[in-house]
Amino acid sequence: MEGVQDVSRRFHLGALAALAIMAGGPFPSAAMAHARRAQPDAPPQAPALDVAAFQTQAAQYVGKAVRIEGCYITSANSGGADCAAFRIADLPGQVDWNGTVPLDGTTMEEASLRRAQQICGDTGQQPQCRAEVSGVVYDPFGDMGVQGQRNFELRNARIHWLAPMAPKAAATKAAAHHAAR
Repeated sequence: MEGVQDVSRRFHLGALAALAIMAGGPFPSAAMAHARRAQPDAPPQAPALDVAAFQTQAAQYVGKAVRIEGCYITSANSGGADCAAFRIADLPGQVDWNGTVPLDGTTMEEASLRRAQQICGDTGQQPQCRAEVSGVVYDPFGDMGVQGQRNFELRNARIHWLAPMAPKAAATKAAAHHAAR
């Protein structure tokens, strides 16, 4: 008789657990509990820096992701581009950079590099080139073992455009796409 009670008790406990799970109760199944544990935590948000802060603090971020805010993409070519900050012009026609963060073109997101080359090839402060850039801080001189020389850049950069594409560039892009068909 003891065996029958044991089986009956297990059956009732199993049935209660199944009902609790179906009702969304506090008894999650082992598979659900495992799935919750297996989900990785959300990655920490990359620190946000402006160009001036990057130039003074980059050494502490080597190998880590950062986000550069409030810059203009300039000098874009196949080798990369710059995320530049400008100061008030002292002389008309002068390039008045307050600083730049080089963006490595060989590791840059392809769409970012392509758009930068289309509209941000010069050294000026163009409204359509206003952006934020995320990437990983890299020290090429440190990687080569050069002591004392520091020249930080961003690798694996992705440009987050803050201004819509200029109508002229958008029309040129649409015409090129149409001609490719």
